[in-house]
Amino acid sequence: MPEKKEDTNQNALDALFWREEILQVLYWIEGEGLAEIVPFNRLLSLLNTTPDNLLLHLQKNIEAGYLKTEGEALSVNSSLQLTPFGKKEAGGIFRNAFEGMQKAGHGECGPDCEFCYEDGVKTEDCVHNCADSRHNH
Repeated sequence: MPEKKEDTNQNALDALFWREEILQVLYWIEGEGLAEIVPFNRLLSLLNTTPDNLLLHLQKNIEAGYLKTEGEALSVNSSLQLTPFGKKEAGGIFRNAFEGMQKAGHGECGPDCEFCYEDGVKTEDCVHNCADSRHNH
């Protein structure tokens, strides 16, 4: 019996979700200088899933060229690494996920701040509560 369209859509969403989760975790681990090659069990401990589900999605990402593994066949004893293609993709995902947190802090924004300026002019409701955004009456 063929898969229903809803099942196919859910499988595609699951694959996308797990690809992003796996790539972000590996990118973070490498970016923090913790490891470039990550054992399966370490990756499993950082992701809220079962070993079988992680193996399934790791295999999909190896086949898509995002990851590589040491040795012949992927297993719970494997270690994984981002490929150059995977690292580039992971960097974009990571940047998009944390973009809002990488902006200037309170009082540090400038004319390019999308939250406090409109057409280069400071708005009255500046979200950073910058000193010059308050009107002195």
